Amino acid sequence: MKVELIGAGETTQVYESKASSRLLYSGLKEGADVPYECATGTCGTCKVKRISGEFSWLWAEAPARALLKSTDDFLLCQCAASTDLKIEVRSKLKPLKAVDQRPQWLTGEIYAAATVAPGVMTFSVKLSQPISFMPGQFMVLEFAGIQGGRAWSMTNQAKFTDTLDFVIKKKPQGHLSDYLFEQENVIGLKANLFGPIGKAVYEGELDRDLVCIAGGTGMAGMMSILAAFIASGAYLRNRADVFFGVRTPADLFFVSELRQFVEQSKGALKVLVAFSDGPASAELIAANPLLTFDQGFVHEVAMRVMEGQFTPKTRAYLAGPPPLVDGALRMLLLKARIPATEILYDKFG
Repeated sequence: MKVELIGAGETTQVYESKASSRLLYSGLKEGADVPYECATGTCGTCKVKRISGEFSWLWAEAPARALLKSTDDFLLCQCAASTDLKIEVRSKLKPLKAVDQRPQWLTGEIYAAATVAPGVMTFSVKLSQPISFMPGQFMVLEFAGIQGGRAWSMTNQAKFTDTLDFVIKKKPQGHLSDYLFEQENVIGLKANLFGPIGKAVYEGELDRDLVCIAGGTGMAGMMSILAAFIASGAYLRNRADVFFGVRTPADLFFVSELRQFVEQSKGALKVLVAFSDGPASAELIAANPLLTFDQGFVHEVAMRVMEGQFTPKTRAYLAGPPPLVDGALRMLLLKARIPATEILYDKFG
């Protein structure tokens, strides 16, 4: 089917999409400037309006469908073309992406997994072919028998690799996370993956000091960014302040990895762990002299600690539950006066 995007400023783009394919994924594969954030039906960013043609829902129960106000409105990530389509997109369309920057469908198999905190699992996927991705990007994973995909950020960093590492949390009423956590052994499970996608990426060649604020498994993409910060040598000219929020010490993970980042950066990278439900124990503090511990909501702790330290070189990365991201965004814009273009995050809910 031919899909024609009509953007602001009389900009247009055309791409092809099969009747069984999600319109968003088809557009991204062809380099079109289709709007998206989560790419899994929860955020509503890919909402567009039909001008002409017919479409069908592939997942009619997608949570973000509740945000739609007209039968002509639909989500690109959860609908397919039934006929040729003409679609209205609110933003001005940017030029097509280069071929080597376009995501693709891949297959993979889980070959390693571990429980790292209550209800938190890491796992690694061996891909059918190597890919390149930017630190901070994510993949959409689909497993047989589970409707809809789930977006998870890679924790590893590599310019060209056939292995991807993820960390996931068991979500209330999360069908896919329930499925994975209920397995006796996830090793050998096969998945379809789409990506890499995501806009909150790290560009090591830019002269930026980093402020990373993450809650829970939102730390996933930050780990990839921090690994690239070290590997690129950016720590020799820039600093990175990392704020990692979890509820209690029992919920903490990636401790040894974060310690290693601090050691490798020779002090240019600092990590503060904020517990929202209580203080760190004396034993935890003594065992981790390279880390700092505090109490409170992580975005509020970050603003308190960083007061007066934001500069024109600051770039902020945010990840975690929507209330955390929204709260941090408001504070960074209104109190720290960081330009919106220097606050990067992907919206997942």
